[in-house]
Amino acid sequence: MDEKPKADKIPEQLMEAAPKLRAIFQSQRTATAGSLHMVGLELLKEKLGARWPAVAGRVIQLTERLLAQTLGPADAWFRYGDERFVVVFAQLGKTEAALVCAGMVENLQKLLLGDGDTAEIRVHSAVDQVDAHVVFQSNSLKNMLDDAATSATAATNTAAATTVAAQAVPPPAPEAAASRVMPWMGLDALGPAPLQVVFRPVWDRPHQTLSIHLARAMRPRQGRLPLWGYDCAGDESAQKILDLDLDVLCKALGTYMDTFSNQCRCFLAVPVHFESLATLARRLEYVMAVRTIPTEFMRFLYFYVVGLPHGVPSGRASDIIGALKPFCRTVIAMTEFSGHDLPALASAGVKMVHTVLPAGGVERWGTEIFRFAHEAQRLRLSPSMEGLDRISDQAYADAAGIPFQIGDAIGYWSPLPRAIQRMTAAEMAARAKEEAFETARQG
Repeated sequence: MDEKPKADKIPEQLMEAAPKLRAIFQSQRTATAGSLHMVGLELLKEKLGARWPAVAGRVIQLTERLLAQTLGPADAWFRYGDERFVVVFAQLGKTEAALVCAGMVENLQKLLLGDGDTAEIRVHSAVDQVDAHVVFQSNSLKNMLDDAATSATAATNTAAATTVAAQAVPPPAPEAAASRVMPWMGLDALGPAPLQVVFRPVWDRPHQTLSIHLARAMRPRQGRLPLWGYDCAGDESAQKILDLDLDVLCKALGTYMDTFSNQCRCFLAVPVHFESLATLARRLEYVMAVRTIPTEFMRFLYFYVVGLPHGVPSGRASDIIGALKPFCRTVIAMTEFSGHDLPALASAGVKMVHTVLPAGGVERWGTEIFRFAHEAQRLRLSPSMEGLDRISDQAYADAAGIPFQIGDAIGYWSPLPRAIQRMTAAEMAARAKEEAFETARQG
């Protein structure tokens, strides 16, 4: 017998997120459309078993990319916890939106596991608020597909009558149509914002300076979180990613040259994605653009390669690194937090490796921070770590001997790079505490 949709008892993770969910849910009550859903990756975590810790970061990135591609400009989502996402649809009703969410999870399963079990895939849909609780209904993808098929059959039987009735009803007045628009609809009516390149300082611990600035692509979105990096390309085709990298190179260097002419001296790290360098034709196109950089700027320039696949052979990595080396101080390779690829990168001639602290901070990953730093230094690589957003994160990385540190505890993204600034460890700690206090006071 097919299982029926059931009202959940409110799992703990939903109860903890309830204040934020209630705020969204209350805003929906004034509208005639829209729905809110919780999507979890627990099933994927269970099926991946012992492999989950090593791939969790990449799975989260893939999920976020699928959300960005799937949702409309008026929809929104936010991440809750390590393995869950809350998705708000501006126009789709509960059933249609739940199918979209479940289909996305099914795509994830097919990409990572090779198949998707529709009976096991579940989506939690918010249906009401009772007293202080948000009430969710849970349903499987199999049941939703069966119900959709039944509804489609019924719709076919009444299609002719519906068409005649629709033709007899005049279109609504503009004022009536406007009254049905949801509060968050139309935020992106002017289309996607222009691509921006923003810069973030890197603390050089051995030299006690803020000397390197990390450049990154960012595309603002009204009412939603901005797009970063890969997601700014619009799609994942290699040509689009190359176009993005060339645009970022041009904008970053244009900004840097302007500041340079104003006697601002610092080092610049420009991103380039693996897809842009993977084939000879695209690599030559990127190198041709790099050759136009004035020689006097190359001694201030770093390239950091993003998206090197896990298990990349040292020979292939060497080809990519070698193509960029003549045009910069050194090439930085972005790698997995696990550090499994460090030996291959060291063999390929990389001198500096960059990673991102996963969600959970030092409380969850403290031991791995020390392990990553030790393994990199053993191979004579200089480790760099991003995501050090709290004072405790930065202090832990400091204790582990991470020489290059990036995060909110170090400095925020800004439209312009700044001149090299002396910053001792004591000054860094004091500044981070002041900024944390100011942030808490304002919010």
